[in-house]
Amino acid sequence: MRLNLILIIFLLTFFSLKAFPQKEAKVKVGKISVSGDKITHKPIILRELEFSEGDELSENELDKKILNSKQNLLNQSLFNFVYIDKKQKNNIVDIEVRVIERWYIWPIPLIEYADRNINVWWKTKDFSRLNFGVDLRVENFRGRKEILNIIAKGGYDQLYSVNWQIPYLNDEQTFGMGFKGTYKLNHEIAVSTLDNKFIYFKSNTFYARKMSSSGVNFTYRPGYRYLHQLDISLYQHQIADSVLIINPDYTYGDNSYNYLKINYTYKQDNRDFKAYPLKGYYFDIQLTKIGFSIFSEDVNQIMMDVNVDHYFNIYKRWNFAYSLRGRLSYSNNFQPFFLTEGIGLNGFDLRGYELFVITGQNIGVLKSNLKFTIVPMKDFQIKWLKSEKFSKVFYGLYANIFFDMGYAKEKYYYQGNPLSNQLLWGTGVGLDFVTYYDIVIGLSYAINKQNKKGFYVSMVAPI
Repeated sequence: MRLNLILIIFLLTFFSLKAFPQKEAKVKVGKISVSGDKITHKPIILRELEFSEGDELSENELDKKILNSKQNLLNQSLFNFVYIDKKQKNNIVDIEVRVIERWYIWPIPLIEYADRNINVWWKTKDFSRLNFGVDLRVENFRGRKEILNIIAKGGYDQLYSVNWQIPYLNDEQTFGMGFKGTYKLNHEIAVSTLDNKFIYFKSNTFYARKMSSSGVNFTYRPGYRYLHQLDISLYQHQIADSVLIINPDYTYGDNSYNYLKINYTYKQDNRDFKAYPLKGYYFDIQLTKIGFSIFSEDVNQIMMDVNVDHYFNIYKRWNFAYSLRGRLSYSNNFQPFFLTEGIGLNGFDLRGYELFVITGQNIGVLKSNLKFTIVPMKDFQIKWLKSEKFSKVFYGLYANIFFDMGYAKEKYYYQGNPLSNQLLWGTGVGLDFVTYYDIVIGLSYAINKQNKKGFYVSMVAPI
């Protein structure tokens, strides 16, 4: 009887604990210290932490917020390495944040091709089509995460530009502002397409096109992974008279156009490492209006762009990713060639079609990657380099199998361009090398729907 009573008490206690789970004990965030910030202001770092001094959290909640905070800091492109450690005494947890800053001032000598990408230039290897200059990048200007970019370029084309982005203007670090200005002179410009490749006009005596733009943007970042941005820009185009002789539809009929462009963008970024993500997702939507009948009444176009990327782990070293990007555009009259967009331009890339331009007003691209981690991200020390900004290196190596599809709906320039208005696909294998300073070198071998095969090089993550 006594044994039965003990058994009943034990069972009642067990099921009562299962029915009413114990509340997890909480800890209190104590002092938060930051080290390694020789240039970066501490508020810039503290802004990315998802916890504050005095917060009371369970240990699991705190560990999750520490991991998220580390990802937030790494994705600011300010640091090569971030370490966040805990020191607990009773229920008080002190946090130590240590960062290894990047090198921020890059006076980069420019030797670049005048073509759309390196794969197009490599077909001709025409060294007369190279540009030379300097690209001065100050990526953590004044230690406030500001970006200052000054470019001076000559050679085949000339380009002068200034871009200054100030991410935080208020104490809460939510509102920002930026300024930009560009002046560009082109000896040669694309005036039409044939067989889905650009046809160029080259002026040996004067410039084929002069283009200048100036603009301002406003940003609002209320959280860690959300951003609203409004861009307002004024564009001025002037082209040589010969361009309109070759292609009367290059503009609406005049060789000079001034127009206003307004773009609103909403971004949501939940990627683990934005330079080369393996987990998480990214989403953005853009609404663009070109022309407001203020300067040139003919220019009038509305566009909506949507971009969705998703990354997830399948099993151990196997990961999968897909990307969906689309555009819808509307104009009350025909779209001139100088406003042409399509696959192969401005981020609408389709692997297997790197050498082609498939123009269209409405565009859709679906990309997919099955990825195997050959060498997981690991770091090592270059002993003969004294600066920690360069001596501590990380790298990773990944193999992937890909399959992409795309479609460009072209209403005006489809004649002589057989790849427009049809579903396209490309597949192949690739190898990606990833290292610090957001460097990604991709090598791929692809075959497309038209049975065209090729070996291609890229300098960004495939998705």
